[in-house]
Amino acid sequence: MIKYIFCDLDGTLYNNGISNDDIDSISNFEKNGVFNVATGRIFKQGYKMVKNYISLNGYFICENGSFIYDNNLEIIFKGTLDDDIAKRVIKSFENIEINKSVDAQIYFKYKGETVILEESKAFSHYSKDYIIDPEFTKKESFDNMIGNIGVACEDEKELARIEKILIDEFGNELDIYFSSESTINIVPMGVSKESGINFVIEKENISHDEIATIGDSPNDISMLKGFKYSFAMENGRDDVKESASYVVKNVSEAISIINSINSR
Repeated sequence: MIKYIFCDLDGTLYNNGISNDDIDSISNFEKNGVFNVATGRIFKQGYKMVKNYISLNGYFICENGSFIYDNNLEIIFKGTLDDDIAKRVIKSFENIEINKSVDAQIYFKYKGETVILEESKAFSHYSKDYIIDPEFTKKESFDNMIGNIGVACEDEKELARIEKILIDEFGNELDIYFSSESTINIVPMGVSKESGINFVIEKENISHDEIATIGDSPNDISMLKGFKYSFAMENGRDDVKESASYVVKNVSEAISIINSINSR
């Protein structure tokens, strides 16, 4: 029986709000199950997106697994970058010769905030509640509290080139991957949405077959591939849909299939 759903936000549950069909389906599922969020966003952004729509009786996995909050909104897991490697990544990015016709910018998830160095068209699709700190990379210490480092660029080909350069240098120490068509994420090795779910599985002493995952983006692939009952949005990328057991139009349809599985 599927008891826990782990659901992505942007492009999956949240599309300029949460639909009434999804709200009703989640509410009904929560009568006997636990609904959880797994997002790349920092906690304050993600929680703000859902708090007026759903009660959220489960866990909140943030920053692609770097932080996990329980239903009392307390941090129960932290997987952040050590200062040493964060500084090495910063130096490496600064040494990359970016194509002059595009704009690529580094940014940071730091102490529950998103920090950018300057305003840029690379962040045109981002919510505007970030902090601008041109001196951030010059800090003597980050207190080992950078959850992840990102690179934003509207040119996917250039972003893929940057990704390859960083993987060639840090691939044995860090996980580096596309989290959207315009963003790559750089996180501690082994930190992902899937690893966050596995932390909850161990904490709650539940089995993999009691889990369902729902997502639409490359940063969801780990949790879609990792579980038997996985659902990708039909408007997602092909590689994401190929990673899932089911392809659905929305969260409500996924929960309907889950209910059918549970009634067998």
